[in-house]
Amino acid sequence: MSVFGTDHRTMVSIDGVIGPVSTRIAACLATGLLAVGTVAFAGSAPASAAEPAPLLVSIDSMPASLPPTGEITVTGQVTNRSKESWTDLNVYLLTSPVPLTTDAELAQAQRTDPLTEIGGRLTAAELFDPVGDLEPGASVDYTLSVPREELQITGAAGVYWLGVHVLGASEEGRLDGADGRARTFIPLMEPAGPRATMSLVMPLEAGVRRDTEGRLRNLDNWQDLLGPQGRLGRLLRLSDTTTTTPVTWVLDPAVVDAAISVAGDNPALSTAPDDGGEFEPTAPDGNSSSEPSDQTSDEASDEPSNEPSNEPSEDPSDDEPELSPQAERATDWLASFRRQAERHTVLAVAYGGADVASMLRRTFDELFVEATDLSARTMEGLDVETSPVVAPANGFLPREALASLDTLTPVLLSEAAVPAATETVIETDRGLRIVLGDNSVASGGPTPAYRALALRQRILSEAAVHALSSNGNQPLVVSTPQLWNPGRDWRRADFLSGLDEPWLRTVDLPTVTAMANPPDPDKDANDVEVSYPRAEARAEVPLANLLATEELGQTGDVLADLLTQNDTVGATLDKSAFLASTYLARKRPNAAAAAARASNDAIRSLMDRVRIEGPSFVTMSSEEGTFAITLVNDLDEPVTVGVRAETGSSDLVIASPEDVALGPGQRASVRLRATSLDVGVHSVSLLPTNSNGQPLGSATRFNVRSSQVGLVIWIILGVGVTLLFLASGIRIMKRVRTRGSTRDPRLKGAAAG
Repeated sequence: MSVFGTDHRTMVSIDGVIGPVSTRIAACLATGLLAVGTVAFAGSAPASAAEPAPLLVSIDSMPASLPPTGEITVTGQVTNRSKESWTDLNVYLLTSPVPLTTDAELAQAQRTDPLTEIGGRLTAAELFDPVGDLEPGASVDYTLSVPREELQITGAAGVYWLGVHVLGASEEGRLDGADGRARTFIPLMEPAGPRATMSLVMPLEAGVRRDTEGRLRNLDNWQDLLGPQGRLGRLLRLSDTTTTTPVTWVLDPAVVDAAISVAGDNPALSTAPDDGGEFEPTAPDGNSSSEPSDQTSDEASDEPSNEPSNEPSEDPSDDEPELSPQAERATDWLASFRRQAERHTVLAVAYGGADVASMLRRTFDELFVEATDLSARTMEGLDVETSPVVAPANGFLPREALASLDTLTPVLLSEAAVPAATETVIETDRGLRIVLGDNSVASGGPTPAYRALALRQRILSEAAVHALSSNGNQPLVVSTPQLWNPGRDWRRADFLSGLDEPWLRTVDLPTVTAMANPPDPDKDANDVEVSYPRAEARAEVPLANLLATEELGQTGDVLADLLTQNDTVGATLDKSAFLASTYLARKRPNAAAAAARASNDAIRSLMDRVRIEGPSFVTMSSEEGTFAITLVNDLDEPVTVGVRAETGSSDLVIASPEDVALGPGQRASVRLRATSLDVGVHSVSLLPTNSNGQPLGSATRFNVRSSQVGLVIWIILGVGVTLLFLASGIRIMKRVRTRGSTRDPRLKGAAAG
């Protein structure tokens, strides 16, 4: 991610207004000479939009700055890109006579037509290189060695043009002007003159996209990026060329995760157990029991068993697939990254390069905090020490966002974001530190703008004019462009070694941040004039993307609490979710949001395979009763499932049972206890839940009829039994009386008389 953006607009620095008189005179002379040269050359040179020069010239190596004495050696190559032969080719060196001394002049010079004359060629004997003839498509190397005193310059401090011209003859003879040319900047600083302190920031970022299965999209492209000749591969090799020049990486941890995916040949999202433990199914309080699935005995024999096996296990290494060459290169990239991280400063942005402005302006503060924490956890898992940083890719943040940020996290913005600032580091009254970077380097150096040597010279030139400015005592922060590729000739450029100049002190970004002056107690954070162009606000990722990120993250949490033995799937889905709300997603926000929603739908469909099978109708014969349901796990992984009952009424209560652990493909019968306080029919919905009580998917619905039939029956039975006992008692008493009267003699005599 680019710390300072790609805004190529030129800001006229105050340095050019209040600089020394001698500096302003030299600047005027330089501007005048450039203008005269442009006018003089206009009649003889073709327009820049015309057909390119027949000879392509490169500058491959040169001094980082002009030395006070000795020779200036420049090497490069001449390539005949025409369809005709060229003969008697001579290569000449040239410089501008007066230096550029302000960043505004430097930016203006960088934009001039490459055909603009910048100075006179050094044509004296032994100052040019005769390289001979060149056939179509052929190339030849050149070397120019010129004594310092032969250069046609004033010798004043500043930045000079340095160019190479090639002249020769074709079948048409000699043409006016050079037949091939190249140019770049070269600073000249006096031994006892001003010095500069500079921090070099190198973004390590790329657009990461994943499909619904969690695999990287554009795998071929990622394999190339991480290879030795890929952009990320070259950046890492370039940063490994020095141990003396501090480099501050601004890292998007999503790039490291992408490299891990490539190193594993792009595996899909895994829901399999990752803790290595054995799974044991459980039954809640004896109220549930495992049931076989609807398979025949032959089919069931193919199911995995929890019983120990006497069969010898195979060596796991025999089952591991052989990695591709691309995966091995990605593994090498990761190893180099981890090794270099021990000596470089690594600052991590919110995961995926989250669109901080969009999140904080729309009050998705928790989403931003989660993305920042996710970056930290990702790097901790790799044992790579990092510090958080807020570094928007465009270099701008709105005031609302700055007011929401943690004061312990530094903020890197473009100098254009705070136009009135006179200091590199601004500390607000609440302790937030804002570091302002020079955004001019994002436009590159002279043609070709982004070759390693051209960019090195632009960085050195910016440091030189900064040292000559009235703000030279302030540190300078520069960043390589957002998606910079050093090119195939990066090694010959000595990019980092060339920054080791006696007049330039290089430090890491935390050192610059520590240089902040104490805040003015009479000035609060609202006094910092922050610029946030309307175009930046319009470019923010839409609300739909933030909602898609939030929804997929929540779904991932539900799945994580469902799977019994997987502790990583939640974080993995969080990472995929944040890819919908990044600065790079601004280019195609609809596609990014659609990808997150598709992943969310896929995970929801997966969780639908854990379900409840229940009865179609339940009749309760009393106030309390139980009925059976079946929990089904059709996943290939063990899960922990709960049940939530929704009756829509307080008159019917169904108690939730304890969670049930189910193995892959397992079913379990669970009895639910219901209590009714009235008579009637109630609609019931049973939802399967994870171990945290969150619903998984579709509900099972049925009706429950509650009645008092049981009580009436008991009353009837009680009355009947009572009547039966009463009738029996009466009959017994009558019989006793009857028997007693027949046995009494007096009764017999009375009866006889």
